[in-house]
Amino acid sequence: MKYNGVIQRKFALLDKQVLELSAHLKDVTFASFKDDWALRCMAERALQVMVEIVIDIAERIIALEGAGPSATTAEAIEKLVDLKILQSTQPYVEMVRFRNLIVHQYEEIDPAIVFDIARNKLDHFRQFRNEIDAAS
Repeated sequence: MKYNGVIQRKFALLDKQVLELSAHLKDVTFASFKDDWALRCMAERALQVMVEIVIDIAERIIALEGAGPSATTAEAIEKLVDLKILQSTQPYVEMVRFRNLIVHQYEEIDPAIVFDIARNKLDHFRQFRNEIDAAS
């Protein structure tokens, strides 16, 4: 099944977020990142938006496949694995957990975690897109 234009638009937004965050942090060291409130906030927000896009896409595909609804966002990822759309729940369940941390425990966000994800794990978002594209 080729997924609809809504999913394609969400992928375009995801791609843009990944590229913009990568560009903004390209030459940033962790020392400067942890001391720059605006940079940390920008990275947290961009990562939150990217995970929200992943969740939206997962839930939309589940609806299109007639396999929903999901009780939790982690369950939505698990359903995509059950539907053989994703190969594994990892790293996507970790994305959801990170999003929950930002949304619900925002006063305790460790800059090292944000920096690590923003600098070393953006490929997980590309991987998600590639797995969805391969399944459609």
